[in-house]
Order: sequence, then structure tokens, then C-alpha cells
Amino acid sequence: MKDLRNYISIKRITLFSALIVVLFISEGCGESEVFNEVENIQDIIAPLPEYTPVPENNPQTAEKINLGKQLFWDPILSGNKDVACATCHHPEKGYADALDLSIGVNGIGLGEQRRGIVLAKRNANTIINTAYNGIKNDDSYTPQSAPMFWDNRAMSLEEQALLPLLSKEEMRGTAIPENILYDSIINRLNQIEEYKLAFKNVFGEESISMEKVAQAIASFERTIIANNSPFDRYIRGDVNAMNQQQINGMNAFINVGCAECHSGPMFSDFELHTIGVPDNPKLPSTDSGVNTYTFRTPSLRNLPLTAPYMHNGMHASLQEVMNFYEDVAEGDTDDINVHISINDIDPLARQLEMDNDVIDEIIAFIEALDDNNFDKSIPASVPSGLPVGGNIHN
Repeated sequence: MKDLRNYISIKRITLFSALIVVLFISEGCGESEVFNEVENIQDIIAPLPEYTPVPENNPQTAEKINLGKQLFWDPILSGNKDVACATCHHPEKGYADALDLSIGVNGIGLGEQRRGIVLAKRNANTIINTAYNGIKNDDSYTPQSAPMFWDNRAMSLEEQALLPLLSKEEMRGTAIPENILYDSIINRLNQIEEYKLAFKNVFGEESISMEKVAQAIASFERTIIANNSPFDRYIRGDVNAMNQQQINGMNAFINVGCAECHSGPMFSDFELHTIGVPDNPKLPSTDSGVNTYTFRTPSLRNLPLTAPYMHNGMHASLQEVMNFYEDVAEGDTDDINVHISINDIDPLARQLEMDNDVIDEIIAFIEALDDNNFDKSIPASVPSGLPVGGNIHN
């Protein structure tokens, strides 16, 4: 936490200096009013810290990260041994899968080419920057209570890492009952000498447990970060990192009200909101979220890499997302979930009135949150000898 607080303090100093420079330059260009509203921007949206906080009970080591990477790519963790974490969280797809609803067990192929009849209930969130989930501008963040999933049902990467294994649609399938799945996985791992040795080297003892599996996977996931986008560089002091349209979009993003929910370094308040996204027609029944169709505010980082959007992938492009919010603001009920009324939608979503020029600027700004410089390496093999990443090759 000390490193995080020190970083944020330094960030605010450099931001103030950068703004003075930008204001000075813009005066000479006749565009000073563009910057009138960004003096306190660090209290609304902010750059990501250089380092990710790590829980005290799960310190990072190179050996643990490597073990976690092997487990992340190894389908040995799935009931049918055909799906790995990486199947739906692949670096070529921004550590998501480019599908509206993920295809888990019994599927074949990668991304848009994946085929199967078993659909997950929701769109796959990217792994990128999940190590920062829950972070606020005031550095009040603990990795032990970081909200995960579209409904915040897990509160750390460690807790999140194991839940997809239990889902019959995602990784478990139907061959192994849920109540014995973990024991089955441990027995499998104990039969592989490379894993037995790796767990002993990392944890200092031969016994393998699901808690250790989760700690290793979480340690690997904390290395998948992208914290040097044009926006991050701009706020840190590089006044040339964003172009004029993106700067205009940043101001519009705040003025229109997008930052009421998409705030902080991750551009998310990590709260649950009802915004009225219609059900995905591929699902056999409605998905009401936690209650009254509430879902967590997603991060806006690296969105160009992780389409489609919303909790069920119902919007294929950022333009569609913005048009949806504009329709909601206008009270148009044609495109909202049929199970709720316009009055059920969060007032923060109903205020987002935008014309086409503003929409274009905001999309340009969102694209400035993209950082493609993250670990995309894929292991050549995994200790089980199974196909790396599961059945992802057609």
C-alpha cells in the first residue's frame, strides 16, 4: 500500500505541472476552454499505478507465477480435460474470447471461430488489469477484497480463480459432480511429477490443495497488466500523448456524466447498476443479475481489444454502446430489457444525453485507454501433456 500511496502522490504533482503546461500551450492555440474543466481530473479519473498490490498471504515469486501460468493454460483443471482458463481468456483476444457468450466445455476453436452448443451465461471479462479491481482514486484498495465477475460474487483473484472450474457450462461439464470436482483435480495433479515438484518448490511442501492452485493462478494473473495507455501518459505529464479529439472526449466523458460510474484508475466504481441491457436471445431464460437486472460497472480499459460489450455481449461495437445510452437518455424503451421499465434504470444512466459529435469524441477518448503492451506469451507445453489452452484448434 505504501508504494501505491507514494505513486498516487507523485502522480498528482506531475498532473498539476502537466496541466499548467497544457493550459499555457492551448492559450496560444485559441483552445484554452478545452482544458477549463480538467484541473481536478485526478479526483475523477486517474492513471494506473506502476505496480499491482499483492496480498500479504500470497506474495509473488517467479516460481509461483510460472506455476500459475502453467495451470492457467492447462486443461487438466476442467472436468473433460478440454477447457483451460486460457480457452476463454486468450492473449490474442485481449485475454477475453471475442464472443458474446463464452463457449466452454465440449467446444472447439478459438474466439470467433469457436463452435459448441454449451454457452456460458455471460460475456467473458478480460484478465488484463484485474489485479487492480476495486482500486479507487484515494488508494483505498486491498487485493483481498477486490470485486470480481459481473455480479461481484467473488472478492479476490484467489477466490475468482476457482469458481469457473465448478461451472458446468464453463469448465466442469457434467461428467464429474460438483461436490467432488476439486478432489478429482487434486488427484490428477498428484499424478503428474512435474506439478508435484513445482508445488513443492513454490510452497515448501508436497501436498497440493485447491487453495494453492488458486494462489498460483492469481499470482500469474497479477502480471497481466497494461498501465501505460496514451491517457496514462497524458495524465502523468506527456501532453502530446493524446490528440485534440481525445482530449475533447475526456472532457465530454466527464461533463456528460460517464465518469459518475466509470471513475478512478480502472474507470469503474465497481458497483452494481441497472442499465437495461436486453437479454441475449441465445440464453434459454432471462438473466436478472443480482437483483432487478443489476450488473457491475465494467472497466473501460482496453475495450478495443475485448468486444463485444455488456454483461451478455449484446453490443458489438462502442458505437452501439453509446447509441444504447443515448436511447436510454431519450426514454426510448425499444432497446431496453423487456422485464424492466425505463424508471427501473439507474438515473445515472438516464442522464447520458449526447449528440453524434460528442459520441465520436468520447469513443476516441476510450480508445486512448488502450495499451496493447501486455504479456502475450504462450507456453509451448503444459505438464499434463494436454493441448495448450484446451481444444482451441479447429
